[in-house]
Amino acid sequence: MKKIKSFTGFIVIFLVLFLYFVNQNSHLINSEGHITHNQVEIPEGYKVPSVEVQVSQDRSNTWLLHLKTKHFTFAPEKVGSDRPSYNEGHVHLYINGEKINRLYGNYFNLGDLEEGKNKIRVSLHSNNHGALVYKGKPIENSEIVEVSS
Repeated sequence: MKKIKSFTGFIVIFLVLFLYFVNQNSHLINSEGHITHNQVEIPEGYKVPSVEVQVSQDRSNTWLLHLKTKHFTFAPEKVGSDRPSYNEGHVHLYINGEKINRLYGNYFNLGDLEEGKNKIRVSLHSNNHGALVYKGKPIENSEIVEVSS
C-alpha cells in the first residue's frame, strides 16, 4: 500500500510540474509530437529581418555553415525573455528536418554530413523563442548539400 501511495504521489507531482512548465514556456507540441514555437509577427514599421545560408566544406573536410543576416542581431544574453523581439534573437538549425541546435552567431561547424542530399535549414527566432514571421511566412532559409563518398 505504501508503494502505491508513493507512486501516486510521484505521478501527481510530475503532472503538476509538467503542466506548470508547459504553460510557462512558448514551446508547443504539434500534432506530430515535435516541439514548435509560438510565432512572432514582425509589425509594420520594423525592418524585416532575413537570413542567407551558405554551406561549404572546410580544409578539415567537415562542413561549415555561414549565416548572413540583415536587420537581425544575435542576442544570446537576452534569450528566454518574456517579451518578443523583432530584430534580434537567435537561429534554430535543422538538418534533414531534425533540430540540431540554437545558434548565437554567424558560423557553425556542421561536422560530417551524411552521404547523399542534406537539407540545411535555419529559422530566425525572437528572444522569447517565438519563430519570427512576416505576413504569416516564417523567416527562414535553406540549402541542399550533396555529399558524395
